[in-house]
Amino acid sequence: MTKVKRRLRGVDYLVIFLIFIFSVIFSLTVRERYKKREIYLISNVVSNKGIYLNKSEYYVAINSEVELDIDNKYNINYSISFPNNDILRVENNKIIANNYGDVKFEIIVDNEKMAEGIIYVIKGLRKRDNEFDKTKTYVSCNEFSEEENELLDKALIDRVDSAGNMTRAGVVEVIRFITLDFDRRIAYFYENGRLNSYGQRKVDGEGRYYHKGLYISEKKYDDIAYKLTGPASWGCPLTQFTTAARYGFSSGGKMPNGFDCSGFVSWVLYNGGFDVNDSGAGDIPSRHDDLYDLGEKRFLNQELLDSGLVKVGDLVAYSGHMAIIGGIDNEGYYYVAESLPNFKGVVLNKYDQYKLKNTFTHIMLMDSVYKEDGKLTNMWY
Repeated sequence: MTKVKRRLRGVDYLVIFLIFIFSVIFSLTVRERYKKREIYLISNVVSNKGIYLNKSEYYVAINSEVELDIDNKYNINYSISFPNNDILRVENNKIIANNYGDVKFEIIVDNEKMAEGIIYVIKGLRKRDNEFDKTKTYVSCNEFSEEENELLDKALIDRVDSAGNMTRAGVVEVIRFITLDFDRRIAYFYENGRLNSYGQRKVDGEGRYYHKGLYISEKKYDDIAYKLTGPASWGCPLTQFTTAARYGFSSGGKMPNGFDCSGFVSWVLYNGGFDVNDSGAGDIPSRHDDLYDLGEKRFLNQELLDSGLVKVGDLVAYSGHMAIIGGIDNEGYYYVAESLPNFKGVVLNKYDQYKLKNTFTHIMLMDSVYKEDGKLTNMWY
């Protein structure tokens, strides 16, 4: 009997041990499932306490406030941690960009890191003003390094993605970035040709630049497929073949490379997500590949302006010139982005309705091209 009792007691221990092991495995499985429900994954930024970053990289101008895109729907208390540095400063509980450089930061909840990211304070960006600053200096030849060029390109992509790539808002954001955020002006240059070579020399990057990003370093020469007198990035001297004495252009002379009117609009559309080809500003009935052929072409008159059909991102034109609307304020002013020699390059001009309809003859309503508005705003302030 004693031996039997001992054997039974051993079986009991074995059963208890097995039950314990099963319980541990079951508990870990349930816990793992529960944890998976709590983990948030947005743009590769993870948090496991119901708070996360919508993006992990931020590109800001010096002396501007850094606004982190934090999703905190449960109103969890958190703190932002970054090492002591001279790039960022805290002022009235706001993070201010103090110097050029980059700083990594962490989102902390209950002394635990929930998410992390990096802030780039980059050369070439400025705080966005209410109006275009015509006193900005012109971009000079290769003044930006390849790394600085890359960061500015990333900043442009970030702005477009936040507004909505391949939407009307994305295109409008390109306009506002290059005229209001970029801390340089871009000169006018009569084109030497274009990639869409119908009736033109087949030339790339000379008065136009039908590629993604800013053409401000020699690294971008890798993109250039066809040359005449280039390559030359924006601001670099380039031989051109148009004579316009009143603007200082003479055939065979050198001028800083930049944009002509349709080259600028084509670049804006392309960087907003719309490949419209390297198209010109002509209104030629026998052709169907110019910017005039986009969207719904309408005569610009007071009735159309009063109709509510005209939106930011629509194109405006007159014979030989193309521009694009970057803003419409509550007082009825239109902010038109355009590049002309008399404006000395790319500008964002302010037009009242009278001046707009007496300057431009047509509007291309672009709903059929954009299809979606994205996060569209009529103004940037």
